[in-house]
Amino acid sequence: ELHVPCRDPIDILLSMCNYRQLRFTCQEDFTEELHACLKGESRFKRRTLTHRNIHMKCFRSPHRVQAYLDYMGERLQKKEVSSQYVQRDSNIPRKKEEECLAMKENYTYKVRVVQYLTRETEHFKDYFEFCRDCIHSQDELVK
Repeated sequence: ELHVPCRDPIDILLSMCNYRQLRFTCQEDFTEELHACLKGESRFKRRTLTHRNIHMKCFRSPHRVQAYLDYMGERLQKKEVSSQYVQRDSNIPRKKEEECLAMKENYTYKVRVVQYLTRETEHFKDYFEFCRDCIHSQDELVK
């Protein structure tokens, strides 16, 4: 089984902008700004992952991560960890309340961005299609 965390499209976009230290400013034509945040290859290709020995399952992330960890905790063998875990942050914390896509007056704009991310971008089209099909199906691991 391959377990895929399914994230909100806007959350992924803004996390990637944050990682690249770019600010998404909600310009009317958002495509250039959006693609600056999405530079690089898509790492999720459904065609590549379609194989008779690979069974893809999903869970909602980050909202259901603890439920997923509890689910897996019942199935995985516990192992002794010989060293202390050290948190390694890769991003500076986002100020979500200051992001233009979080503002209620930008709801229609946000819908357009989500539609573009989920239907038009090569980066995430497969990923969001998989998540849309998987969530609420028998392949969703934790409900």
